[in-house]
Amino acid sequence: MEQQELAHILIILVGLLRAVGIASIIALIFLGAKIRFIFLTAILTVGGIFTTVLSFLLGVLSFTHAVAYEFFAICSILAMFYYAYKDRKNIPPPKPSENTRCALCSAVIRESGDYFVLKCEDKYLFFDSEEHMREFLKHVEEHKKFRKLNIGKPECYYAKSNKRWVQLKQEEV
Repeated sequence: MEQQELAHILIILVGLLRAVGIASIIALIFLGAKIRFIFLTAILTVGGIFTTVLSFLLGVLSFTHAVAYEFFAICSILAMFYYAYKDRKNIPPPKPSENTRCALCSAVIRESGDYFVLKCEDKYLFFDSEEHMREFLKHVEEHKKFRKLNIGKPECYYAKSNKRWVQLKQEEV
């Protein structure tokens, strides 16, 4: 192939990199990912475009190396997006305020103590012990009616002692 044909193929790959990079940046912004993921994606996109095209056109890189660099940049951006998405799902819930109470027994939840947080779609319910959370889950419909709670289906819970989210199994709900 001629140099001009190879340059056209490389320009198409650069367009693909630009599309993947811009789409990832927009998705990361809407996802609410940490700013470092957005900046790293932008740097990989712009750096990949300029490095590959200029290096190939100036004769520093061969066509094979330029294409390999493009695929590396695209794969790095996709891996960054996956990691940012996974990182976003593990964000701890908001800390309890001084008047936050247990959803079962109405005891005051202390930030310094051990507590559990049940996530129900976009709402968080705080509990002072795992037993109270389990008791709430056993009779969730009764508690919803009794306390007039406007919550969705319980999805997962956060244990302060573990500092991680645990998905609820179908039999627990």
